[in-house]
Amino acid sequence: MRNRLSFRKVLPRERMATPIPACTMRWASTGSLAPPCSSDPAKTGGRLLLAPLLSFTEGRRKPAFFFQGALQDDMNLAEAIQQSVALMKAGRQAESTALCHKVLEVAPGQPDVLHLLAMAARDRGEPAAAEELFRKALSAAPRRADILVNFGNFLSSQGRDREAKSRLSKAIKRGPKLVSAWYHKGLLSLKTGDLREARRCATRATLLAPRHVPAWELLAAVQQKCGETDAAIGTCRQVIRQQPDAPRMHYSLGQLLRQECDFEAAARAYETAVRQGHTTPDAYLNMAEAWLEAGLPDKAMAAADSGVQQFPDNAHLHRVRARMHWELEASGDPMQLLWQSARAAPGSADLWCTLAELLHRLERKDEACAALAEARSLGCPDSPEFCLVEATSLAWQGRDDEATRQLDALDRACPGHRGIKLAFAQHVLSNGDPARAESLCAEVLQHAPLDQLALAYRGTAWQLLEDPRESWLLDYERMISQVNVSPPEGYDSTAAFFDALAEVLTSLHRTRAHPIEQSLRGGTQTNGYLFRLKAPLLRELEAQIRIAVGDILSAFPKHPDHPFWGRRPRHDRVRFSGAWSVRLNSAGYHTNHMHPAGWMSSALYIALPDEVRAGQEEGHIQFGVPLLDKDLALPPRRVVKPEVGTLVLFPSYMWHGTIPFHSQQPRLTVAFDLLPDENQAGRA
Repeated sequence: MRNRLSFRKVLPRERMATPIPACTMRWASTGSLAPPCSSDPAKTGGRLLLAPLLSFTEGRRKPAFFFQGALQDDMNLAEAIQQSVALMKAGRQAESTALCHKVLEVAPGQPDVLHLLAMAARDRGEPAAAEELFRKALSAAPRRADILVNFGNFLSSQGRDREAKSRLSKAIKRGPKLVSAWYHKGLLSLKTGDLREARRCATRATLLAPRHVPAWELLAAVQQKCGETDAAIGTCRQVIRQQPDAPRMHYSLGQLLRQECDFEAAARAYETAVRQGHTTPDAYLNMAEAWLEAGLPDKAMAAADSGVQQFPDNAHLHRVRARMHWELEASGDPMQLLWQSARAAPGSADLWCTLAELLHRLERKDEACAALAEARSLGCPDSPEFCLVEATSLAWQGRDDEATRQLDALDRACPGHRGIKLAFAQHVLSNGDPARAESLCAEVLQHAPLDQLALAYRGTAWQLLEDPRESWLLDYERMISQVNVSPPEGYDSTAAFFDALAEVLTSLHRTRAHPIEQSLRGGTQTNGYLFRLKAPLLRELEAQIRIAVGDILSAFPKHPDHPFWGRRPRHDRVRFSGAWSVRLNSAGYHTNHMHPAGWMSSALYIALPDEVRAGQEEGHIQFGVPLLDKDLALPPRRVVKPEVGTLVLFPSYMWHGTIPFHSQQPRLTVAFDLLPDENQAGRA
């Protein structure tokens, strides 16, 4: 790593809005220290929220042509404007913009040119210039509904939804038969949660243009959001019958079928969408996941392989493909394609970071360090993320002082970067400076007071500093709760219910190795949000869990300013941010970890080996031992013996892990993370 950093200010990374979010349902978190993927439906209660795809350039593009005449008459002016549009569509923005300015020398208030320049400024990421040009265009042509639509969309992209709604409403008034005005107002209404208005706009758009596929997608999205999944599926199938070559509608159908757990049909819908031209990273990801959930791992790997071949520079696609390859124990090196893609795109810091992180997770630390050195030699540019991985790699090699200097430099260069601060906190905790770690955590918590990883590191720092606030944050006796989950009606005993559950859950473990980026070792984990599945026993289990959680919440003390106790929701309404099952085999265990995406985490014991039932500590869950680069030899603060049917609940920021066991019988659990219901949260 260079001693001098070539960047001074870190701006938030811009992300393109994904029209239909990746329905990855992938690898529900069991305590990864990295924040889970926000698109993961396991983190949104398992709902696959459709959002219609946008299409601003429908139909075949006209070829660009060159205008060489003088701009002195209406015909030449019209041709110049048409040429500007064609150049813009062809991606030749600089030429288009230059021609537009030439037109404005002759016709200073020409609204089409001002409109085109506004769109170009928007696409260049110049919002102030774009807004000024939109307003000039509307000043010149105040009744132009198309300008109003694009200005409204621009305002929405800037988070100014109220102004956007006003502009789109004016567009409908000016052009009541303009499909795009109804469509985009419907999109905005869906975004803001006005489902009645979204339905009205979508319905009107479909009536005005019965063959306009995006309008039907919008209607299906509204139906899904309203809980009318069957109607949404029916809408998709109706359009497909009338227009079989509608790739985006096939994709939307795949999303809905996957939500309904018809995984093979969903995979085939994604397959059709890709075959018809909807070749996006999300399409390949979802197709691979659906084939895996359908119990067809070979097809899953083939879809993932096709995805990375189609999009070799997509780091997230590579990450999922490598994890799937590892967990299915496919032949060959799971990192081979990622190595090839990183070398083919040496300037992609995302690819090199992903490669190094996964190699490290696979205990291939020397290769991880070699990858970073190769990236440097090939000219990989500085980015905060790349420099952070470089700095932490020094600690992997035992070069702690160098790592400290580099992390300190990074923190000073990027003072608002959460990931750098928490990596630095972890490093200094490992190397005897808990006071510095506490200070770094305090900086993060000042901006995000409920950041679970910052709370976890702060608790360890307070412990090492013998700060009395540790017992306030981490009360191992009161905050770790045990409650029996009662069987539902129809079962003679707890044993009968959990024996039946064990059979169902075992059938869902379709991989062969532990997830690369999770805490378990020597076992497998189910794919996606567990309670989305249609198995009646799982529905019954969810209901019984909610009853048990309610019993625990009713006994919470009133500490409104506490990061755990104080988040008890009004009426004790909670939502799942993830749920999964883990099956540990002999010598299996969980490394010490915490859950960054939860408030309250859990372990529910479904089936236990005889050795765990009878043993002293084998297979037990321990609390209070942090996961750091170095083992500080801190003893567990509490150890809890598992019992079939017992649910253990604890703060998500509390370190916990499983002690290895040896048996021919598996250890089977269900785990989940809870959050206060956002619509019901309040102080009890």
